[in-house]
Amino acid sequence: MTEFDLKLLFVFQTLIQKRSVSQAADALNLSQPSVSRCLSSLRTHFGDELFVKTRGGMKPTPYAQEIAPAVDEMLSIYYSKLAQMQKFDPLTSKRTFKIAALDVGHAYFFPRLIPVLEKDAPHVSLKGVPLGLHSLIEELETGETDVAIGAFPKLYGGVYERTLYRDNYVCLVRKKHPNFKGKPSLEEFQQARHIIASTKGQGHIHELIEKELHKVVPKDNIRVVSHNFLSCVLIALHSDYVVTLPSRTCEASGQLANFRMFPHPVELPPFEVKEYWHERFHKDPANQWLRNTIADCVK
Repeated sequence: MTEFDLKLLFVFQTLIQKRSVSQAADALNLSQPSVSRCLSSLRTHFGDELFVKTRGGMKPTPYAQEIAPAVDEMLSIYYSKLAQMQKFDPLTSKRTFKIAALDVGHAYFFPRLIPVLEKDAPHVSLKGVPLGLHSLIEELETGETDVAIGAFPKLYGGVYERTLYRDNYVCLVRKKHPNFKGKPSLEEFQQARHIIASTKGQGHIHELIEKELHKVVPKDNIRVVSHNFLSCVLIALHSDYVVTLPSRTCEASGQLANFRMFPHPVELPPFEVKEYWHERFHKDPANQWLRNTIADCVK
């Protein structure tokens, strides 16, 4: 099939099984509009309606029923044979790996990955995928993102994960801050002016921390809210504002020497930073190499 996206066959197979666009979307962890677009592409490719709406759901046409066994066979071969036969040679590959993370995640991991790439995969490149523009689970499922890095407690349903390290939240102020000489009390923390890093709508565990900070800090003392963690660090560097961030954020910014870092006066839970990938690519040699390389660079 010329320029035929294999994902379309997965959608076809699931529609045959579920007889519903919404149920197929749930099963594939895709949005309903995405499944509808795939169905439109399938109809164009095969020159047939394939599925028609009835009171009992999406009923396959005779042509769809005729090709269904062949589609099942093709996908079975793909899963059992072809996906495992693919080879990946990092020394010769010109692959661009797409990694989804917060800005601080890219800042922390990319400088650690680049020396490995220069040595072991000189033609491989990296692309940082921002969070929040599209459904992360859909991007992993389609291969638009190879691996996601962060803490995404709601990322499940066909997604594998591996813990890279544990981190905790700290209170960060510039080194010459006039008030914070040691760990602040809760009252001192509340009276200070704050920068809050936001991950609203991105499914990151930091959303829980953000909500807790909004409960504890008076509204008038929240002076800046930013979706960019590194900008929070730079604002704190040039002001007397306080920012709550994971401890490795300052290290990622390269500004560790210019800050004081204190244990947080609010009891905030530690968390695990993980890498995530979709089960479709669990045995893909290139994806396996990338995952192992990421894990090795933070050992």
